[in-house]
Amino acid sequence: MREGQSSSGKTQSGGCASRIGELCLEEDKFSSVPFEADAGLRERVTQQRTKTQTNAKNTHSNANTNFTEEKQRLGFLEVKLGLLRLLRFILRPDWPAVMTYARSALVQDWNRGQGLLWYALCHLAGVLVYFSLPAEPYSVLSGIPFILLLLFAFRCWSFGRLTVGLTALLFFAAGFFLADLRVEHARGDPLERPVTRKVEGVVTGVKHSGKGAYSVIFADVNALSQKGTTPLSYRIRLSIKGMKEPPVMGNRMQLKARLLPPGGAVRPGGYDFARTAFFSGIGAVGYALSKPVVVVRLEGTSFLQEVERVRSGIAQRIRRVLDNSPESAFAVALLVGKRDYLAAADKDALRNAGLAHVLAISGMHMGLVTSLVFLGARLILSLSQSLALKGHIHVYASVAALIAATVYLGLSGASVATQRAFLMAAMILCAGLIGRRAFSLRGLALACLVLLSLRPEELLAPGFQMSFIAVLALLSAYTLGKDWFVGNRNRPRRRNASWFHRVIRIGSKWVLACALTSLIAGAATGPVAAMHFEQVAPYGVLGNILAMPLVTFVVMPLGLLSLLAIPFGADAFFLQGMEAGLALVLKAAYWVSSLSEGLTSLGVASAPGYLLMIFAIVVLCVMPLRLKWLSLPAFTVSVLMFAGGSAPDLMIADAGKHIAYYGADGRFRLTSSRMSFAADSLLRAGGISAGAFKQHKVRASDRSCDDRGCVIEIFPQLSSEGGRISSEPVLLAQPKVADVLEVDCRLATIVITQAQAPPACRAELVIDQKMFGEHGSAYVWLSAGVEGGERIKKVRWAYHAQRRPWNPKLPQATNDLIAAEERNHLALNADAARAEDASFVGGVGRFQRD
Repeated sequence: MREGQSSSGKTQSGGCASRIGELCLEEDKFSSVPFEADAGLRERVTQQRTKTQTNAKNTHSNANTNFTEEKQRLGFLEVKLGLLRLLRFILRPDWPAVMTYARSALVQDWNRGQGLLWYALCHLAGVLVYFSLPAEPYSVLSGIPFILLLLFAFRCWSFGRLTVGLTALLFFAAGFFLADLRVEHARGDPLERPVTRKVEGVVTGVKHSGKGAYSVIFADVNALSQKGTTPLSYRIRLSIKGMKEPPVMGNRMQLKARLLPPGGAVRPGGYDFARTAFFSGIGAVGYALSKPVVVVRLEGTSFLQEVERVRSGIAQRIRRVLDNSPESAFAVALLVGKRDYLAAADKDALRNAGLAHVLAISGMHMGLVTSLVFLGARLILSLSQSLALKGHIHVYASVAALIAATVYLGLSGASVATQRAFLMAAMILCAGLIGRRAFSLRGLALACLVLLSLRPEELLAPGFQMSFIAVLALLSAYTLGKDWFVGNRNRPRRRNASWFHRVIRIGSKWVLACALTSLIAGAATGPVAAMHFEQVAPYGVLGNILAMPLVTFVVMPLGLLSLLAIPFGADAFFLQGMEAGLALVLKAAYWVSSLSEGLTSLGVASAPGYLLMIFAIVVLCVMPLRLKWLSLPAFTVSVLMFAGGSAPDLMIADAGKHIAYYGADGRFRLTSSRMSFAADSLLRAGGISAGAFKQHKVRASDRSCDDRGCVIEIFPQLSSEGGRISSEPVLLAQPKVADVLEVDCRLATIVITQAQAPPACRAELVIDQKMFGEHGSAYVWLSAGVEGGERIKKVRWAYHAQRRPWNPKLPQATNDLIAAEERNHLALNADAARAEDASFVGGVGRFQRD
């Protein structure tokens, strides 16, 4: 009986054990079997969940299990070992091992999502090749390779045989074709010769260029004459002086103006306004000869015109609240992207101090705006208990930050750097909304693809190049040093450290991070700035350490709050605080600029050397850790190019009106009567600041001139040892009349004239009206001057023999001595619009009236 009861008890106990979560009583005691079964089930569920999360993480990162992920960390020991391996490889190279490692590292990067960056670089290379061609390709032939490659790639993809090389080639062909397509779309029929016309058009752009002076862009232009109205197929840009109130966007105005074809580069490699005008649809530039009259008032405007009107209104309000102070001009440049009100001295100080990037609204400004709005929205929404418990605060804050970024993009003017920053910020916010991880290099690659697909010509702009290469260098450096900056979570922390030591440690880390950021960005953008502007900022790190904390934590937050407070009329308090911060930033900029006085100008150097150095920086940033040494050969060759090159001995700019050369005393001379854009450009090409114009202006004793022309003695520049390759001067003649042209051709080595030289001219270098029309300005290098030998070593022209569509079509020399159609106006020496006419600062049109 007892055995049956015992058996029955075991059965009952086993039944209880099979029912998980119940409590079974046996002889007034709890049984532990159900709890052990419950714990085992929970452990199995936990293991299954961990396994699922691991698989999801691997799927999300798209990692390749064949190769272990290489951490991009860099310390002193790693650097030392890397240098030893490099030295060992140089002495005894093992190419098979290198190729095996390179293939595995590149495949690993590709599987981690780095392939999109390589595709973007291929797309960029296609655009660059198109714009570097000496002649325009045939449009149909440029599109055929892209279409064939696209069809072939689609067929390979449908069969699962699409290779990486074919995809890269497709992106290259797409970049080439889209650049050609953009040029064909921008083709127009610009103005062919200078004319004086009465015009009427709609104001679509206004830029302040001085007291009562404005640069105005007119669209939908009609030329008025006694014969009737002639519509023009292009926009015009005019300089208007003496206006008490700025022109209103959308108004139709009528005025009499002197129109000129857009001018090109004043010197080889200089700023080419003709290219900018070509892609902007501007077919003529000039200046107003009469007071503009408003024909039709503003009734209905487009969205872009309304945005521009809001920007102008905000700028005027900031200027009015801050009493038109220098800080108010700085605030306008930061908040709405209008740099028209900034003084030239302030711009130079910021540039020499390495703070010019503050004026370019880019990643820092967009990041501050989005982060402040995101954190503020999240803090406000967290005050609601229902919203906080539902867990949608992150989504609402991301949407608010995205809206704020879009509004700030419109208010800032939407430059190429701002567009890049907006695209990257939008991708990061959208990735957060859908629960994905935002990989910054992929965001940079996508932004590059989008911008170059829509506007391929931006690749030639310094803003695009500096913005993208700076972000690329910073992201690559952050990948290497993020463990140090964020901190190793596995490292035991010192809990007994005082608050003072923690503040000092965190503060020093942030100061060092700011210094490294400035150093990395400056080193990456330095070759681009030197190539385009012949200037560098030697103390840029110091300027950024002093100014950037103020800009980041004081100026920009107060500026954002002032924009939000403008509709309520409470912006004065925030603007005054912003003004105090900007005053300190300007003081720091002027102090750092004084330290670098005389050290910022570099002069003309080897353009291929700059390009090779930029290529080496890109390779250094995009290659895996152990393949970064591949940038070393490009760096070495670029340094050798700089060491072996020399600046030109003679610079001929602006159709021979401005000539820079070296005199008998070795000093740089400039044949300009007054300071202008062309004179400033030649001074920078010679490595001299614009403030030293009077010291280098040509003197009466430096040349022999009369009513029939001038003769100048040109000397080669001094070498590094203080001597010259030749002490014999080279005679340069500038004949003004035809009867002395034949004599100058016999006696002078170089003849520069705006007339047409005879074919029998025996001068070694003849630059006449035809040469200026075909090739533009020139750089000249002199040889050693052996007796009976040639004195001209090399000549570099601004344009190739075959002009591209954006090059100016008319010789600049034909713009002289052109009589206007009206009897009461005669324009003498009316220069063609040059690069300084793009901004119209100080007016345009150096002419005399009879």
